[in-house]
Amino acid sequence: MKHNAVERRRFLSLCAGGLLAVIGVLVVAPVVAFVTSPLRKVGGSPVGGIDYSDAGPLESLPIGQWTLVPLEIVRQDGWIKERESRSVWVRRGAAGDHELQVLSPICTHLGCPIARTTDASQFRCPCHGGIFDTDGKLLSGPPPRNMDALDFRLSDGHLWVRWQDFKISVPERVAVQV
Repeated sequence: MKHNAVERRRFLSLCAGGLLAVIGVLVVAPVVAFVTSPLRKVGGSPVGGIDYSDAGPLESLPIGQWTLVPLEIVRQDGWIKERESRSVWVRRGAAGDHELQVLSPICTHLGCPIARTTDASQFRCPCHGGIFDTDGKLLSGPPPRNMDALDFRLSDGHLWVRWQDFKISVPERVAVQV
């Protein structure tokens, strides 16, 4: 009888140890996955860079007209992922995809949003009266430089724009890391 009790104790001890090991793995695995998730992150956009955001299909952009196109920017810092809404001015030239311009709508003076005039002949900053021509070149006012051009790529008929912030109130174009 004593031999049976020892076998039973050993069996119950092994079962309890196995159960505790399973519970330990179930608790530790999500913690390890959470801690290592930034290391396993793969690039986010099909054009090869996570800095580029989809601005939509090219065919939706009218030829020869500036269009304010909304973007959703995703910025990731470690485990924190933030989504921001931005917009860019885009114009497709008469040659179609080969004459594409993308400009930041942020005034180079103090960062106000730049809008088109009612007759669509110029860009105008409503804060301090900065005026830019139809190509984004400074015509008059306090802004120290032209409107900032943004990098873009074309992939599968879609426009991908790399949003970038630039220092304001300085004559040279200096990228800012946000």
